[in-house]
Amino acid sequence: MPINLPTIDTSKISFGPGRLFLGTAGTTPTVDVGSIAPDGISFSISKTVREIRQGNPQLVEEAFAQVQDLSLKVTGIEWNVTNLAYGLGAGATSSSASADTWEWGGDPLITKVAIQVQHQMGFAAGQTLNVNVWKAYADGGIEPKFGMEEHSFGYSYKAVRSATNWAGSALASTKQLVLVQRQKT
Repeated sequence: MPINLPTIDTSKISFGPGRLFLGTAGTTPTVDVGSIAPDGISFSISKTVREIRQGNPQLVEEAFAQVQDLSLKVTGIEWNVTNLAYGLGAGATSSSASADTWEWGGDPLITKVAIQVQHQMGFAAGQTLNVNVWKAYADGGIEPKFGMEEHSFGYSYKAVRSATNWAGSALASTKQLVLVQRQKT
């Protein structure tokens, strides 16, 4: 029998890709970005801490967060003009039976989006991990390459403070960037 074996709950262990949905800020996102590259979807949460030091030698007396950020990245592999508009935060799209079109350039304003990542848990049938970014903006450009591999579109987003969730309910001041939820049923 192994030693130092922790208490294990495999229903909390997960693996594999997820799905990314985009939409207009203030609404539940419904546009599925479609196929994504093997590196999948990633999000990072960071903060900058300010320390209050006192004494000689100076010791940390207290600390507080000065900056809080959440970024999300995904690499799509489908030519989708709606994704391009969301991925760059601007542009006009149109679609007909004969062509999908995206036109861009000259608009300094960045359209805000709502983002949801959905991931079916690997070892826990029926459980879903959701990452809801209430409001975000496209943070960067894209660089598709016409090469031997599938064409890829790296999209990057940065969360913006939102006073309400997608249902219009007020969010407490401590909950205005993201909701990470593991649905158990």
